[in-house]
Amino acid sequence: MKQLILMFALFVCSFAGYSQEKGTAQLSTLSISSTENAINVSSPSITYFFFNNMGLTLGMANFDDITVGTKYYVKDNNFAFAGYGTGSESLDLGLGKTYKWKDHVNVEPRLTFSDVLDDEINLGLSLHLNLVF
Repeated sequence: MKQLILMFALFVCSFAGYSQEKGTAQLSTLSISSTENAINVSSPSITYFFFNNMGLTLGMANFDDITVGTKYYVKDNNFAFAGYGTGSESLDLGLGKTYKWKDHVNVEPRLTFSDVLDDEINLGLSLHLNLVF
């Protein structure tokens, strides 16, 4: 099952896309998500785009859970992302759309499948506010 999910993620990331240019960095300053009927505000993360449309994400959900992931713009401002929490050992996959507000602010609603590696898969909706520099 793990290999099937990873193969699907690589397949999604192999399409040509559009949006962020190489060298762009995004600082996620606010992430509001709904899990277990509660609203959680998580810690910041940073995404750096090494290639056009594909970036690496490093963040911290708690002080003991560091998340590592990737974000890939598939078409227009639509993106797919995957993230792995080292402390919680959970894999998150999702889709989202970037809405630009002014020059250096992006708002991103996301639909996330959490804990994909476990038998229990949770569906979450989150909203991210990114500063672009």
